[in-house]
Amino acid sequence: MARAKTGTGRLRTRTAAVALASCAMAAGLTATTAQAAQESETDEHCVLDVSTRDHTCYETLAEARQQGRRIADTTGELIGATVFEDVEYGGSSLTITVPEPCPKNDEVDFWLDLDDYWQNRISSVQAWSTCWVWLYPDSGDRAGPYKENHPDVGGYINDRTVTVGLS
Repeated sequence: MARAKTGTGRLRTRTAAVALASCAMAAGLTATTAQAAQESETDEHCVLDVSTRDHTCYETLAEARQQGRRIADTTGELIGATVFEDVEYGGSSLTITVPEPCPKNDEVDFWLDLDDYWQNRISSVQAWSTCWVWLYPDSGDRAGPYKENHPDVGGYINDRTVTVGLS
């Protein structure tokens, strides 16, 4: 089920998650259990169309991926990459759709400057539709290409990405 939020803006609150974690701690649960409860309450899984910059967020990664497939079936958009907030494909995710499979032409074909929420958060990536994923920090350097699934992008770029490139 899609959340009501669409468009390019993003507003996110963790108040409910903090309250849930506090209640869990008060009930005598371990910190790990409270953290897992907090993460499951706050994770969002969004689909972003690199062509139009529109995005829609879902409660689960499966719903986001299903929407990505639906986009591919109806408008020609394909999933180019999925980036994750945590290592091992955990936390919130952002699925990036592209208008066509990435051509292998030694150029970055699709660029996405990340919004304030996603800047400095990416820790793992999955490449799709022949796309290779490049991660760029503020310095202008880059890490990659990530040609397939990477459960950990590595210490150099972890939580430092401000722009994603697909080639």
